[in-house]
Amino acid sequence: MIKPVFFTNFFEQKKAIESLIRESRANTSFYLFLSIAAFISTLGFMVNNAVVISGGMLVAPLLIPILSLGMGIAMSSMGAIGRAMKTLAKSVVTVFLISFLTAFFLSGTGTAITEQMKFASDLNIITFLVAFASGIVAAYSVVKESTYSVLPSIAVTVSLLPPLSVVGIAASLFSKDLFASSFTLFLVNFLGIVVASTIVFALFGFSGLQSIQERRLAEEREEERRQREMKEIVRHGGVRR
Repeated sequence: MIKPVFFTNFFEQKKAIESLIRESRANTSFYLFLSIAAFISTLGFMVNNAVVISGGMLVAPLLIPILSLGMGIAMSSMGAIGRAMKTLAKSVVTVFLISFLTAFFLSGTGTAITEQMKFASDLNIITFLVAFASGIVAAYSVVKESTYSVLPSIAVTVSLLPPLSVVGIAASLFSKDLFASSFTLFLVNFLGIVVASTIVFALFGFSGLQSIQERRLAEEREEERRQREMKEIVRHGGVRR
């Protein structure tokens, strides 16, 4: 167990765990917001408008499940890691499909590779450092709830959604170079946040709180099971089988 370096207390740790689990739940609202964000971002790229792209980045809920993954790694919780990876995999597919379909159906308007698309696929060491620094601030703000309001700004700064949206656009344009560079940039930003958040959560002493996270995840699974049962009861006319 890593000795805590940053000061916190058990109440803040427990609240941070519960908050991340709650906010990263992949429900209908999560995918609705993610789909809308991908749609807005894709339109922004197609008209080469950075303001519209930023609007999509503010709506996208991608940052929270990535932080959840970092916490899961810091706590060596396979349940949390698996849950976060499953959500992120579905999120990547969702953004890709929305971006691809949007660009594909609007390709008749003369879609071409814009400057914003090039910018969202520009890979260099600076992008990793920005993602790493953003991951530190994001993880810190999750633990210290008084700074939680900075998360939307971090979501814009770290640029998770734009390169992923460009991946879908690149596929519709049959641009292998743009596809490869934008997806690589997304992976670099993703890894930067995960590595940084894992370090921060470990320094806050979360490594010894695995049992709390696993118990909360078990409660979530039980709650989902009960909701499914209720839906089945309603579907069969209110008769429990």
